[in-house]
Amino acid sequence: MRTAAASIDITPPVGLPLAGNVRDDNISRGVHDRLFCNAIILEYEGETVCFLSYDLIGLGYDACNYIKKQVEQKSGIKSSKIIVSSTHTHSGPDVLGIFKDSIDIECMEYLEDITRRVAANVAVLINELEETRISISRSEVFGLSFNRRLFMKEGIMSMNWEGVEPQDVVKESGPIDPELYVISFRNRTGKLKALMVNFALHPAVLVGKDWLYSRDFPDGLDTYVKEKLGSDTIVFFANGTQGNINHINYKDKNQGRGFEEAKRIGNALGQEVIKCLDHEQPLKDKSLKCMQQTITLPHRLIPREDIEKAEKLIEKTGDKIPSLLDGVPDEMYAREIIKLSKSKEKYAETVIHAVRVGDIVIVTLPGEVFVEFGIKIKENSAFKNTLVFGITNDFIGYIPTQKAFKEGGYEIKTAFSSKLDKMAGDILVSEVNQLIEKLMS
Repeated sequence: MRTAAASIDITPPVGLPLAGNVRDDNISRGVHDRLFCNAIILEYEGETVCFLSYDLIGLGYDACNYIKKQVEQKSGIKSSKIIVSSTHTHSGPDVLGIFKDSIDIECMEYLEDITRRVAANVAVLINELEETRISISRSEVFGLSFNRRLFMKEGIMSMNWEGVEPQDVVKESGPIDPELYVISFRNRTGKLKALMVNFALHPAVLVGKDWLYSRDFPDGLDTYVKEKLGSDTIVFFANGTQGNINHINYKDKNQGRGFEEAKRIGNALGQEVIKCLDHEQPLKDKSLKCMQQTITLPHRLIPREDIEKAEKLIEKTGDKIPSLLDGVPDEMYAREIIKLSKSKEKYAETVIHAVRVGDIVIVTLPGEVFVEFGIKIKENSAFKNTLVFGITNDFIGYIPTQKAFKEGGYEIKTAFSSKLDKMAGDILVSEVNQLIEKLMS
């Protein structure tokens, strides 16, 4: 199998609005660490697959299709074989237009600029393919990721960022996915070219800290790995099902928040990546096959009583939206409910992929999927190694479990970020399972 990898700088100009939280002043003031799009191309017996991972909060369906079209025109790689992921940093530009009527023109221009840049780089990269030895390793990592939904003694659902007292928590409402996958790519001489790292953890340590651009903890991961393995090593980070997973240990009242904490988490994950390489296993089967499926997921129906409640709140507050570092204020939800209630769209069209690389399968999910679904996909998979990439080929918002809808909580509240029906997650898992089965045939 032949591969090529590159890291493309996509750091935005200072002055673009930041994504990841709701506040009056969200204009960026500088750069803490640069943002990148990491690319890995695989080619075997006429099949070519391109993976792109952007240090952005997410990319919508239309934006992903635009990127794929431009990359195809420049490189010749079929758009159906191009996979566009986002790491989901909350300290990058607001390329989704979250909680707005549209994306800011400056962010649109930025997206067009980096699309041209990435397409041009992939066109060069396709000519740099070389024979590669691919290996895989996995481990379980604990103490870095936490289920952020908490059952409280008073019978309510709280989020772990809400300053809860540990003695008032009954338990976390669900699991984490501790599985860390590392795929390594080495040339004929044994030199390490790139690593593909897959782990489920929300990059929301910073949420626009000091109004600076940052990759969040993936920067600490990247820095640590390059210090150990060489500065030319490409570190491709693909987030997993992190919809209800973050870094906050509610039992640790001394846990920090900021750049040092993001670095600590990234470095700790980097240490685990290096350990993984000590027991990596070369792929014996060099097959490569990529399949894409367009699917539809139902939108939820908004009860009339929710609309009336939203209208009353907006009338009471004058439609003024307070700033909030974590979460979203009720006033913003009210505005979103009214906006969505006027939409005539009943379904969301999106796309999933399944890519077979020997005894590895990589599947993609289009939003912030709850971790229970990622675990279920892995349990159902016939492949020895199953990697799940979230926030890929689309940003369709949160996809919670039916159980979570009954419990309530942050991710369930109707908005741009959560508008799918409670059955959407089960439909998504079923579609992924069928795609994996087709891949086996």
